[in-house]
Amino acid sequence: MTNNLEIIALVEERSEIAELKTEHGLSFLLKVGGEQWLFDTGQTGIVVENARKLGVTLSDIEGIILSHGHYDHSGGLRAVLGESGAKKIYAHPGIFRRRYNLKKERKFRSIGFPDRKAVIEKKGGEFDFSRDRRQISFRICLSGEIPHQTDFEKGEPDLVIREKMKYMPDPFIDEQYLVVESDDGLIMINGCCHSGLINSLRHLRLYRPQEKIRAIIGGLHLRSADSATLDKVMDALKEFEPESVIAGHCTGEAAETRLAREFGSRFKRLKAGVKYEE
Repeated sequence: MTNNLEIIALVEERSEIAELKTEHGLSFLLKVGGEQWLFDTGQTGIVVENARKLGVTLSDIEGIILSHGHYDHSGGLRAVLGESGAKKIYAHPGIFRRRYNLKKERKFRSIGFPDRKAVIEKKGGEFDFSRDRRQISFRICLSGEIPHQTDFEKGEPDLVIREKMKYMPDPFIDEQYLVVESDDGLIMINGCCHSGLINSLRHLRLYRPQEKIRAIIGGLHLRSADSATLDKVMDALKEFEPESVIAGHCTGEAAETRLAREFGSRFKRLKAGVKYEE
């Protein structure tokens, strides 16, 4: 038995509960099989404040999972460790790459991991790095690196990395999604889906070809997708037959509207305080 599966959005741009603070960022608390895990930490320390308001005790978490190295998913890490005490952090070794957003005026804005590794370790964070798919708990699996297969999920060309004094498109090799294995199927949780939602789902199907997808939850990074790309994503998404899609953060208003039209009551907009329960 899954034993009280509950997924709570602690941080998002919008809130379902007036008392919760909002910001451009994402964080989830997972209660699975008697354990608690934190997936991403938002941009600032509001994750701690919101957790308290929702009755979440961060010292009870088993560990922290980072979807990728952007500031809006890792910036609250120091504050979390200050509240939770020493914890293991599950991530890809590439999370500390130097990342930038190249704006239209050709200026670079740093959007990478805001802290040095040593700073996090001094706060009690113990990094557990891996590039590979791995089971970190009886019910929780991390994807590892996600291969890019589709020709229509292009990402954003303005998101770049700097290596050897050169700027190049960010390949997001550090991005990972999380899968909760429930009694009745799979729940996929995404930080941003920079690697592409359909790429991620196809990767999932390599390992779990038969199990139904109970829910897809998180940021789907479709905010810059044009209508032709959205057509292809929606058509491909329907083939996976998810029972529920709960999306927000970087998904974008146009994509959310389209998801609502295509999936009806199976779609819900993600907000701080939103819960998924089984």
